[in-house]
Amino acid sequence: MNIKSNNLIKSNKILLVILFTFLLLNCIFIFISCSKKSEDIIFPEYSGFVNDYTGKISREGLEKIEQIVRKVEQETTCEIGIAVIDSLEGNSIEDYAVRLFKKWGIGKQDKDNGVLLLVAIQDRQLRIETGYGLEGIVTDIEAGNIINDIIVPRFREENYEVGIYNGVIAISNEINLEYDKNILDYSADFSSVTKVRFSETKAFERMIIAIVISVNILPWLIMGLLIAIPALKINIRKRRCPNCKKLKLKTWQKILEKPTYISSGRTEKTRLCLFCGFNDIDIIIIPPLQRFRQGGGGSSYGNSSGSSFSSSSGSSHGSSSGGFGGGSSGGGGSSGRW
Repeated sequence: MNIKSNNLIKSNKILLVILFTFLLLNCIFIFISCSKKSEDIIFPEYSGFVNDYTGKISREGLEKIEQIVRKVEQETTCEIGIAVIDSLEGNSIEDYAVRLFKKWGIGKQDKDNGVLLLVAIQDRQLRIETGYGLEGIVTDIEAGNIINDIIVPRFREENYEVGIYNGVIAISNEINLEYDKNILDYSADFSSVTKVRFSETKAFERMIIAIVISVNILPWLIMGLLIAIPALKINIRKRRCPNCKKLKLKTWQKILEKPTYISSGRTEKTRLCLFCGFNDIDIIIIPPLQRFRQGGGGSSYGNSSGSSFSSSSGSSHGSSSGGFGGGSSGGGGSSGRW
């Protein structure tokens, strides 16, 4: 019995060693595969501001979206890039968006005022990624609202063209509001687009509907108001001129020196009152960059190379020619699924 017991114990030990070795080798293989997959991504080249590599958007839709994006760029210098791809190839959409943003250089190099709308059809994921210069205009909250309230409902109907079109309108309107440009309406001659204004999703109307449906969520609405009121006060304070007290103060920033992983950057903040002419300039220190962490909303991989180029390939996947200005991602934005 003792000999049999000893043999059984030895056999179990051998099996445990073999199992542990197998699991260890398997973990190492998975780690190497994921590392190679992340490093070996072949990102597509763009042929315009709007790029569809899946054929989900019609040529008419591509042209209409491109017209909107070009109008925003001409009036505000802000650049909106759209990429509709098949798959993320096993990568997180946050990682893919940051690296594609960097490769394309969306936004002007001295302003970093770019936005990327990335849609991965097979993975059923999308993300709005913003540059440093637009993080205060297209905030993470606004980006989330656009995704959840404007784009995703259309995607769930497999109406990708309408969802992207409406999403670009909503992003453009956030920028136009900041630059005092005309608010875009949903195109009357684009018959497939549901004509619903983005303003209909604002918090006040949601509150009214929610109260009518059920008083059980009233405490949550009160909590939302307690958060919204201070935010409104901050916004008013931001727009109030310290000289004439009118809500005509405009603020913009220009990056003088971009931050790196080992050094801080500098931003020139300018304030100008459109009523009395009050003007001042302040220099703000930007903290050093941090390594991007998978999981969403992280910091950027770093600055783009600053190069820009134009393409006029006329590919069926993209619309008319256009080149981005060499901007960088700020790591802000929001992701969603449908």
